[in-house]
Amino acid sequence: MKNSRILTDNHQFSVSGGALSHALVTFLKLLAFAALTLTASSSIAQVASVGQIYSYTIKDKPSFEEGYRRHLAWHAAQHDALVWYAWTVDSGPRKGSFIDGTFGATFSQLDARPSPKDDGDDFMRNVSPYVAPLDVETWILWTTPSTATPLEDKKPGTMLDAFFLQVEPAATLSFEAGLERLAAQKRNAPHLTWYKIIRGADMPTYVLMLKRENLAQIETAGSTLVEMLRNAYASDPAQTENVLKNVRNIRSEIWSYQSRLALIPGHALEP
Repeated sequence: MKNSRILTDNHQFSVSGGALSHALVTFLKLLAFAALTLTASSSIAQVASVGQIYSYTIKDKPSFEEGYRRHLAWHAAQHDALVWYAWTVDSGPRKGSFIDGTFGATFSQLDARPSPKDDGDDFMRNVSPYVAPLDVETWILWTTPSTATPLEDKKPGTMLDAFFLQVEPAATLSFEAGLERLAAQKRNAPHLTWYKIIRGADMPTYVLMLKRENLAQIETAGSTLVEMLRNAYASDPAQTENVLKNVRNIRSEIWSYQSRLALIPGHALEP
């Protein structure tokens, strides 16, 4: 670890008194160990938790669902360790679209998925004739301001409210630093998850997701974006609005979970 070594040999200290010298050396050795431990923990935390998301327009829903379930059965037969979620978009510009994706994986795990060529061939046979692809996006979990990680924990729930916040490139550092300061007092509820889109967006885009089971939870979480952030982070309106001043555009969607079109490792496909 370059520039992080702490030297603790006895001959490097000039302290009178054998006991004091020994105690100081022991203390510095413990300090060195703590520094090494924190560095190792930091390295672990920096391993990216990735979301790989695909969106489509469905051309023939019954045929699509039959074919997609055949494709999921292929994944199950390959003992795919990745989770595959599925949603339909119920509101917003992409209303009616289908979204599938995997969350909670690393880049290496995505590269190590079973037989990518056979996977693609099976998709082309069973799914591709019934859809028109819209986009492919790669997201990174932003842990610091998140209060929950349901998708990474394999608990997708009934629906997700997705907010897409676009920030000017020159303002990304200011936005991220401001939100992380705001989140210093984050609470356990509402269940908010943040992502950074690193591929597939027109400009720096951040995604805020609220997992919920019903309409009543909108009121609990906060009916507006500002209220959600205030409730999650115990912040006042001025603090929240100061962070959001860097946001140039916001759009929102409601995603409804499609459990029959999802595959969670260790669980059989729903009938």
